[in-house]
Amino acid sequence: MPSKTKFERLGLFYILALAGIAATVVISQLLVQSFITKQTNDSRLVNIAGRQRMLSQKISKVALQIKDAQEEGTLESYKNELKQALGLWVISHHALLAGSDSLGLPGRNPEEIKQRFRTLEPHYNSIRKASLKLTQARLVDSLQVMQQTDSILLHEDNFLSGMNDIVFQYDIEAKDKVQSLSRLELILFFVALFIILLELVFIFRPIAQNVRKTVSELVESEDNAKKMTAQISKLYEELGKSYQDLEGIGIEKTQPSTFLKMNANGDITYMSNHFRRLLEYERDNLPPSFTYLLKKEGYSEEFLDGVIKILEQGKNWYGEVKLTSLSGDFIWLEMSIVPLAGTNNDQQHLLAIASDVTEIKEAKMRSREINKEKIQKRVKEQEYRSVLILEGQEEERKRLSRELHDGVGQMLTALKLNLESITPSSSVHTRKRLDETRSLMKSVIKEVRRVSFNLTPSSLSDFGLLAGIKKFCMEVSGLADVEVVFENRSRFINRLDKNVEVNLYRVIQEAVNNAIKYAKAEKITVSFEHTFNELSIIVADNGRGFDYGRLLETGHFEATGHGIFNMRERIAFIEGKFDIETALGKGTKILLTIPLN
Repeated sequence: MPSKTKFERLGLFYILALAGIAATVVISQLLVQSFITKQTNDSRLVNIAGRQRMLSQKISKVALQIKDAQEEGTLESYKNELKQALGLWVISHHALLAGSDSLGLPGRNPEEIKQRFRTLEPHYNSIRKASLKLTQARLVDSLQVMQQTDSILLHEDNFLSGMNDIVFQYDIEAKDKVQSLSRLELILFFVALFIILLELVFIFRPIAQNVRKTVSELVESEDNAKKMTAQISKLYEELGKSYQDLEGIGIEKTQPSTFLKMNANGDITYMSNHFRRLLEYERDNLPPSFTYLLKKEGYSEEFLDGVIKILEQGKNWYGEVKLTSLSGDFIWLEMSIVPLAGTNNDQQHLLAIASDVTEIKEAKMRSREINKEKIQKRVKEQEYRSVLILEGQEEERKRLSRELHDGVGQMLTALKLNLESITPSSSVHTRKRLDETRSLMKSVIKEVRRVSFNLTPSSLSDFGLLAGIKKFCMEVSGLADVEVVFENRSRFINRLDKNVEVNLYRVIQEAVNNAIKYAKAEKITVSFEHTFNELSIIVADNGRGFDYGRLLETGHFEATGHGIFNMRERIAFIEGKFDIETALGKGTKILLTIPLN
């Protein structure tokens, strides 16, 4: 619960940080759009103000043409041209002063420009009045034409000089606006970067520490699992040794004595009282032959023939014999059969010398059963603990994957979008560093998604082992310079038990990663094939392979916690079979067989 509350608090801080960045981006965009609109108006102001100078010069030119006109028709043509120039000149002048929707002028001039227009007004009025009179003049009024033309020319220089000052002032005002916007945009840019820096320090660093702690716990849990698996292996070794261990039993076997005398054919000619009492036979009802007793116990003809051949060669036979009394009790004897030669060196008699080891044998069996029960109980306990550790590891992987994908991954994606929305225009160096940061952020997001997928792929829990492995092969092929091919040869579509699917996925993941990391393979094939009773999975690569037999003899896998050791234990946990085929320079093939019933 505390970690959940902490993560929710970090999430709240992150939302506030995003809101701050979003506010800076929105303000920046509003300022840019407003500036673009004003910049358009300023350029139109400069354009029309420059056109005023051109129109005043045109008015002067046409006035001179009217002064020099000699014919009535030519005068009217010049007067019409003057009217058009004068009309546009007057409209533009009023638009510059008070604004005009048709010309797209706002009419909001600063005080300095208004003052310049007031200084220019007498010259403007004089030119306008003289031009109006010229448009009404007749050819016979040459004196009036001359007076008005002189008046226009008299005020033209002052008007042009005043308009030049106004145009320059408009240009200065526009540059000041650009510089102000650039400074403000730079301030907003650094504010956004500062908020991002706060995110990294107060949000992403705690998350990274939490993730690092979880990974550390996961590694420690995996080490504990390896230690317990090693303990289980030692317990199995102890179980094997206990079968041969008779220390502490405290029972001595009886002294050997003569139990039987037989002729060359194995017929009994003498049986000791001790042996007869063991077998519970009466004096007048002895067994016909020793071979009869052995056949009754199930000894094979091949075994009996072998014993006879040894005796025929004049050699002694020694061995452990199990017999059954008439009441059904087992009797264990350590027996030697000695051939005794006759007068002519012919084999005439067989002497069976034995000692009763029944109590020792039964004590040994009881010891085995007791040790076996104790060790199996300890093995079961260790296996149960191993299962809990494996399940705990999977839960930790799921939690870490969820935090990486839903927490860190989403935050990094939002941070990348924020970085992409910031577009500084003042510094080439700043733009270059920002582009590098964006590229690095994309790589980090890609790596976070890869780690999250490897920890716990959603396709495994949602759609099963087949979809999870297929997705895994595609992901590895895209991230590594290795071709990983998935083949479903028998169209296997069944869902398996959750633990079986998780352990198979981990084994295949380990096998593929080993092939990439150690075998330096260029192509890896993961193939599924099934029958009614079992599922077969093969992970084959064309890497450099290794001497598996030699490493197995030296205990390499157990000593180093090799991935193959972990794979074998996982497959044993789900009651499957694990085999490996490899040789130096010939690649590696891992075969997994899982029962389906």
